[in-house]
Amino acid sequence: MLGTILILLGMLMIIAGFVLLFISGVSSSQNDEIRDEYSLNSDSSYYGSSNGEASNGSVSDKTEVRGSGLIMIGPIPIIIGSDNKSAQTLMILAIVLMVLYFLIFAR
Repeated sequence: MLGTILILLGMLMIIAGFVLLFISGVSSSQNDEIRDEYSLNSDSSYYGSSNGEASNGSVSDKTEVRGSGLIMIGPIPIIIGSDNKSAQTLMILAIVLMVLYFLIFAR
């Protein structure tokens, strides 16, 4: 009974992951269209600097992408991260998942 419930929960989580990937792909493509529209219509009022000087049309703000991933193969975690904070957060999650694994499946 418990095994059937866990299998169904796992399948629902996989389906939910695909739905979230689809939604994020659609929203990011819409954001790219908006960004392309601004880059085509570059005027100094949109790209102007804070001290009033006109800019040459380049955006000086740098975006920093940080992220990490957790792969659980049974009770063994594999953690991949681009910065320490997100990797540490996933280490805590991995420990919680390992404890849950041993509580549920170790008999």
